[in-house]
Amino acid sequence: MRYVVSLLLCPLLTQLVHGQEAAAYRVLQQHCIECHGQQAAESGLRLDNPVEVLRGGDSGERVVVPGDSAASHLLERVTTTDPNLRMPPDSPPLPKAHVEILRDWIDDASVWTQAQTFLAGESLSHWSFQPLTRPEIPPAGKVDDTRGSGHPIDAFIDSRLNTAGLTRSDLADRRTLIRRLYLVMHGLPPTPEQVDQFLSTGEGTWVDLVDGVLASPHYGERMATVWLDLVRYGESNGYETNRERPHAWRYRDWVVDSFNDDKPYDQFALQQIAGDAVGEGMGTGFLVAGPYDIVKGKNPELTQMQRQDELADIINAVGTTFMGLTLGCARCHNHKFDPVTQSDYYSLQAVFAGVNYEDRRFPLPKNVKSRVAELNTKIDRLRNQLAQFLPAPGRYREPVNVKRNIETFAPLNATAVRFTIHRSSQSEPCIDELEVFAKGVNVALAETGATAESSGNFEHPFHKLEHINDGRYGNRHSWISKQAAGGWVVIRFARPATVDRIEWGRDRQEKFVDRLAIDYDIELRTANGQWQRVAGSDERLPWEADGNKRLRYDFDVHPKQDAEQGRQWLTEVDRLVRQRDELNEPVMAWVGTFRQPGPTHRLYRGEPAMPREEVPPGGIKALSDVSLAFDAPEQQRRLELARWIASDENPMTARVIVNRLWQFHFGTGLVDTPSDFGANGSTPTHPKLLDW
Repeated sequence: MRYVVSLLLCPLLTQLVHGQEAAAYRVLQQHCIECHGQQAAESGLRLDNPVEVLRGGDSGERVVVPGDSAASHLLERVTTTDPNLRMPPDSPPLPKAHVEILRDWIDDASVWTQAQTFLAGESLSHWSFQPLTRPEIPPAGKVDDTRGSGHPIDAFIDSRLNTAGLTRSDLADRRTLIRRLYLVMHGLPPTPEQVDQFLSTGEGTWVDLVDGVLASPHYGERMATVWLDLVRYGESNGYETNRERPHAWRYRDWVVDSFNDDKPYDQFALQQIAGDAVGEGMGTGFLVAGPYDIVKGKNPELTQMQRQDELADIINAVGTTFMGLTLGCARCHNHKFDPVTQSDYYSLQAVFAGVNYEDRRFPLPKNVKSRVAELNTKIDRLRNQLAQFLPAPGRYREPVNVKRNIETFAPLNATAVRFTIHRSSQSEPCIDELEVFAKGVNVALAETGATAESSGNFEHPFHKLEHINDGRYGNRHSWISKQAAGGWVVIRFARPATVDRIEWGRDRQEKFVDRLAIDYDIELRTANGQWQRVAGSDERLPWEADGNKRLRYDFDVHPKQDAEQGRQWLTEVDRLVRQRDELNEPVMAWVGTFRQPGPTHRLYRGEPAMPREEVPPGGIKALSDVSLAFDAPEQQRRLELARWIASDENPMTARVIVNRLWQFHFGTGLVDTPSDFGANGSTPTHPKLLDW
């Protein structure tokens, strides 16, 4: 009867105890309370009152799902036939009648209502979860305000000092002030000239000095250093190989520019989670700023655990950086202190499950595209003029080369491209990227919805079909045909497009020169479903094994004046090609790539080999209403979560960044656990000032 007595003695949890409820309590008392009561609570699980039953234990399993006994872990453990898992341990199975009593008790959802209400209220009573309200400014107190600025911050500070019976420190002298200002805001001391100028001016120049310091580009650099430390930014991958990330700096510079541009913080936060959805793709460098283990073994269990660690790093960074919540605590079990369940954690994992630690290619700016098109027109015109100097005037295109081959033709409305390779320079042919352009936009990219298929793929970790249109260059991101001759690859566009240019190469980084396609045809599938050839190797001069990349013009057989003109044209072509290629180099940045993820399951004790129920992408149920369909598009998942984090309705985000600014400027925040605003963190020294 101890369970019933404890229930009745607690006014917050009192329920009517009758019928099946009383019977269930007797079953628990007989079989469970000795190990799962207030005194023992093995595995962190108590069954001595309904709130603790719903709270669950260390495993993160839902011990009771009100109204659904089939989904309740309690029923699973008392009915399993596995003697190593069955509860109670080292005992015979519960009698069927006792099991049915527990089943009926759980299935009656009404008996759990009061406990659910109490648990929800208990979880959300913490100070940081409360809505933001503008506190009233305290009236002037005993502290002499003549030395202050009269700013409301002074009033809050004075009020706290008065309560503690303390007084302000002495005012700093002007030399100390300017040094503090520069060291805090720029991370650098002022120059002697700046100090002398400030000391020689009147008292009213302090505001002007502060404005000038904030306007300096050094301000963004200084603030970026503390932000980048916070978000675990690194320009190498870490772990034992610690390879460099040559394009990580673009996110670093984006952060610097964001501070110097005085970007609103809600935009700054949103763009780091879903910047690709709002035209600020560099911001997602935040997601992949942390360590990344590039050593992938053949053991699938190890690979799964590595992936779980990658996603855990992202989730932890989002939680601590923006919300001041240690979300990683819920990876293996329900959070012990904050209202974050294990199911919440894996819903968040479903949000980020499509994020990959990779460089992403950015489209060229419109003005650069226009300039490249202009240069191509000039190059084509000059090459047409140079055709008269070729030994075989009808074949005026250059031989294929390993870096970049450009195929141009009259615009054609198409739905797909097919590249067929009849012969290569050596072994099975390789293409590191097949690009198809419509008005300067690559419509063959997988991230735009284009899909690829082939006649067969050479099996190797570096060479996969998905690399044919992933936007990345180089041998490590290439496709190799399974056939030495006759192999083909097809890319279907997400929607019909008017195509006028195709680019391809064996290795844009020019580290490998083998496996070059030297006999090929390129076709486009028209709107009526027919394949139409648009380019091929028979329009080029023959490839030569010595690596010849230039057309061989025979100027000497022409009149001297004509030959001189031809040489001038060739020199100009070379200059324009170099200029075009420099402009046309893709902008790469270590900001992650995104693919539609598969199902996400809650993992028992965080073990990838022990999946439980599938969970949809979403947020923290006790704190947000972010909830998406199981098959929600990848980008939408991140965007919806980012909107909630950056929302005016989210009190944690605002409190956390204000506290961080205080910490950045004064050394310690008003909350001295700046990344943990949960129940296990510190409380604010000046809560009203923080909210103000």
